[in-house]
Amino acid sequence: MSLDKVFDIVIIGAGPGGIAAAIEAKLKGIEKVLILEKADNHLDMIRKFYKPGKRVDKDWQGKKFEFIGNVTFEECSKEEFLDQMDKKIKDAGIEDKFKYNHHVYAVEKNKDGIFEIGADHELGVIQAKKAIIAIGRMGKPNKPAYKFPPKIRPKLNFNLDKVKPNEKVLVVGGGDTAGEYAYGLVDMNIGCDVTLNYRRAEITRMNPTNKEIVERYFKEGKIKPKLGVDIENVEAVEVDGEYKVKVNYKDGTSEIFDRVVYALGGTSPVDFLKNSGIELNEWGEPNCNPETLETNIEGLYTIGDVVTSAGSIALAFNHAYQAINDIAKKL
Repeated sequence: MSLDKVFDIVIIGAGPGGIAAAIEAKLKGIEKVLILEKADNHLDMIRKFYKPGKRVDKDWQGKKFEFIGNVTFEECSKEEFLDQMDKKIKDAGIEDKFKYNHHVYAVEKNKDGIFEIGADHELGVIQAKKAIIAIGRMGKPNKPAYKFPPKIRPKLNFNLDKVKPNEKVLVVGGGDTAGEYAYGLVDMNIGCDVTLNYRRAEITRMNPTNKEIVERYFKEGKIKPKLGVDIENVEAVEVDGEYKVKVNYKDGTSEIFDRVVYALGGTSPVDFLKNSGIELNEWGEPNCNPETLETNIEGLYTIGDVVTSAGSIALAFNHAYQAINDIAKKL
């Protein structure tokens, strides 16, 4: 493929960081930009996981961030934030840069130093001089060994998409995704009763920030701990004409839940980063230059909450500014 057919930048993920990166690139006069998003719209996580009217804050878990780039936002409701971002996309003239329903499965650098991005859609392999990974942290975990009874299969999930207000929810797993699901459900303030089940007696696999939040929520009674025991199986039970999930633990105890969410590791951002050749630290976060967000692979950048557990929209915007500044110097 000739260089005139190669994008200057391909951005993977159309969340806050990905959108901000595209706007910052446009402001730098970089036109050949493509944003690939696996969902059917941008800001998919905010659309799915923020309840109507939920406030979108600049800061996160007490950590304060000041904007350093050109993309900012006013703290507001979910709906107002989506409107703000739609206006920013329109004002920047980047509406045609988005390709939705494109799940990226690989980012590799070829012998010519050009990135080849494999997506499961009609675009096939896409080539780019620089690539930015702006994906979130929520991946598709592994399935447990026991069977899922057909009657309750819709209640056995691998992310928070299907959770409804006021449900009694069991989150299964001991890693960062499990912790983020559990305290994330609490923080949504949609009235869910949340229990976290992990087969070990202590949480050891979460990074320090997530572990601190989960353990604090245990103490405050916001999350119920069910630690040190594995699940034997799940069965369908009918309660008031509706099927619920009876969870049978290996210690002989049982409990009934409206929904079970599994976060058992698997095809997560960690695997995607590893498959892309990015070196990770002990918490599964990419080793990257804190000033430019460039990884150990020259020309490949990671931004947003995939970089750090202390993610926020403001931080993602700042990362986008830092990465694009560096890319603009090198293109």
